Amino acid sequence: MRRIIFFIVAIFLFGFTSFAQNDSKIRQIRDNIAKNDALTQHPKKGSNVKTWMDRGKLFYDAYNVNVGFLRFGMPPTEARLFFREPRQIITEDEGVREIFVYSQLRLIFENGGLRNWEETGRIVDNALDESVIAYQKARTLDPKGKNTKKINDAIRVIVNDLENKFFNEFYIENYIDAYNTALQRIEHNKILDVVDTTYYFFAGFAAFQQSISDDSMWKESIANFEKALELGYREMGESKGQIYNLLASAYKSIGDDEKSLYYSKTGFERHPEYTQLMYDLINHYLETGQNEQALEYLEEAAARDPDNAILLFAKGKVLDELGETEKSREAYYASIEKDPTYFDPYFNLAVLYFNTGVRLDETANEQRIQSEYDRYKDLSDEEFYKAIAPMEKAYELRPDEIATVETLRTLYFRLRIKHPELESKYENMRKVLEEMQE
Repeated sequence: MRRIIFFIVAIFLFGFTSFAQNDSKIRQIRDNIAKNDALTQHPKKGSNVKTWMDRGKLFYDAYNVNVGFLRFGMPPTEARLFFREPRQIITEDEGVREIFVYSQLRLIFENGGLRNWEETGRIVDNALDESVIAYQKARTLDPKGKNTKKINDAIRVIVNDLENKFFNEFYIENYIDAYNTALQRIEHNKILDVVDTTYYFFAGFAAFQQSISDDSMWKESIANFEKALELGYREMGESKGQIYNLLASAYKSIGDDEKSLYYSKTGFERHPEYTQLMYDLINHYLETGQNEQALEYLEEAAARDPDNAILLFAKGKVLDELGETEKSREAYYASIEKDPTYFDPYFNLAVLYFNTGVRLDETANEQRIQSEYDRYKDLSDEEFYKAIAPMEKAYELRPDEIATVETLRTLYFRLRIKHPELESKYENMRKVLEEMQE
């Protein structure tokens, strides 16, 4: 039992002294790098494998001194163990977010776990790249390959560390650095003869995210996504098909609708379960006025997701444009049934009744026989009256929508003689419209 207790204590002490951030260790690494710089210039020692192996380790240590022991989700108690007590603790969002401030590092915790970190001071920039360069130089000085395994193992560790680096940069929305880190990992994996299709995807995704705000990297995003597919990238689980959706969006953003449609169609054929691809196709056909094709995909989408009020509304809108008034009306009512708080189907349903009323009114005006004129006028008024209830509901949901107010005022005015109870509603809506127009 004593041996076990001693062993645990030894681990604790070792962990504390090894992981604690301290300025003396940083100074030591800087001094050692400076000494190694001199050795690399030495006529004899500069061609020694050991000089470059040591250099690779030194630069790796330079990177590792601040962030080597960090892991996403680690609790603040573990950070205190590794880095001692912070110089300052900043609390935000009513304690949900805590920032531990150290001399060279800021650790950001959310809900008790490490969310990301920021290095405020580095021994050297691009330390991992410098480390790989040194190991590659060592390889060239070792034609018999005595150190190949050590070199490959060291580069493999660096490749793994680049994963944490990438996700940390991505989480803090530093997408350009995340993109470059993904490319670094791809290149370093090539040294190990590893084809890293996942990081071609991640590089593409980082470039995609950057481009959303400034349009700067759509081509880089496309190139990396396409390279990932070319090399056999396979998505897993619910994300199957996402890369096609992203490619379609990227091509659309640079104005290449043909390529955008190609990736939406190809992705949907290969991964019909990825619903967003179907929505991409629906939107494309709606935007280009190809309503019959849009309806085909809308029917399938609605069958997959029968409780989706938005899909049912879109289906009603397309059917209306195709002249299928009755089916359109049914789709709008179905949409309302699924979501009674959804403004659009109420408004469009009212407009559908209103437009039918207008058409019947025009027909009435074409009649030469009084009885036929009266008949069509009555039919027209019936349709106008049917428009009132859904338009009133639309007004209730969005009282600041001027088109709703104008339509109600028109309907009340038109029907107030046949329906005297609408006179007061007309006066009220007239005043509302005047106030909105002031």
